[in-house]
Amino acid sequence: MRASSDRVEQGEHPGLRAGAGEGRGALGARDAVHRAVRGLEGAAPALVLTFAGGALAADDVAEQAARAAGDVRLVGMTGAASIGAGGPADDGCVAVALDAGAAVGTGVVQRASSDLRSAARTATADALAGLGGRRAALLMLFVDTASGDQGDVVAGAYDVSGPHVPLVGGGAGGDDPAQLAGGRALRDAVVAVALATPSPAGVGIAHGCRPRPGPSIVTRVEGTVIHRLDGSPAEQVYLARLGLAGTRIDDATFERLAAVHPLGQLELRGDVRLRHVLGRTPDGGLRCATRVPPNAPIQFAEQTAATIVASARTAAAEAVEQLGARPRAALVFDCGGRRHALGGAGAALNAEVGALAGAFGPQPPPLAGLYTRGEIGRVRGARGDRNHAVVVAALA
Repeated sequence: MRASSDRVEQGEHPGLRAGAGEGRGALGARDAVHRAVRGLEGAAPALVLTFAGGALAADDVAEQAARAAGDVRLVGMTGAASIGAGGPADDGCVAVALDAGAAVGTGVVQRASSDLRSAARTATADALAGLGGRRAALLMLFVDTASGDQGDVVAGAYDVSGPHVPLVGGGAGGDDPAQLAGGRALRDAVVAVALATPSPAGVGIAHGCRPRPGPSIVTRVEGTVIHRLDGSPAEQVYLARLGLAGTRIDDATFERLAAVHPLGQLELRGDVRLRHVLGRTPDGGLRCATRVPPNAPIQFAEQTAATIVASARTAAAEAVEQLGARPRAALVFDCGGRRHALGGAGAALNAEVGALAGAFGPQPPPLAGLYTRGEIGRVRGARGDRNHAVVVAALA
């Protein structure tokens, strides 16, 4: 799929109009899209963004959503659960429709795993070209974590977009991970969506992790598996730094422990890139969601339900502050690991979404999001592949 555009002359619209919709169950995608478009109150839609929970079949979601959208361009992604004003739902679908106050460009590259960075460059170039010369306020990237390291996606997009365009998005999740574009559910693809809006976008990025004492050095790594920390088996060092030296735990317990104790890769200027620990290997290695380079210094981090909820509020408030205006729409890319740490359902998960929505004030804007497998969020610097983070984009 090559570049395409919906062109609107600068100043023709005083602001963006947006409508949101939600649906549950077998017809959730259809209902969500219909409601989102109706929310525009007669304005012509330029784009519909659709995010579906992991209990729904991606191919069915794509077909339903495309039929409901008709000729309107529709893109989106699946996640562990959808996020809307009504809260999270693993069998739900949410949608946001944007009117022609936004110029839209899209790019899709399939078979991305053959060269993920190149695929991201091409998709981004196509999306930006579709803006017809207008400056992008935001670039969204929807990717397949099975295609490779999300760091390569961010690097490829940055090669084209440069330092002035904020990046948001993440990896598809759920039982049937897929990106949605062209009326189909795609796998092994990079989907890029560029928006030019009347006002710059606001992007907030936060996490709920706090470092534990005592850094370590990655002394042997292969792919996404850290085999040695400080010259010793990585799992042994990891458990010792969490106060569990010599403790034998089963895989299920280890997974629960890892959900609230990611690694923090230390970088220049004091930045920390959180790296999710997916599990362990038979030889005592740590299998991570993304690659950590050899000789990298790392911290051992921890998070609680309270810090996760607080960070959601922080990310939304930061997005609003950057926007400097009342948001007309908001997009959320939240970590599936955070959802797991909050128990996957129930009061804690609702509290996180409530804190996020509450940061927008008594009347939150149309909102749509999902729980991803790795998040993309970049405002400054060349990096933006994240774990255990929540990324919020606010549009005016």
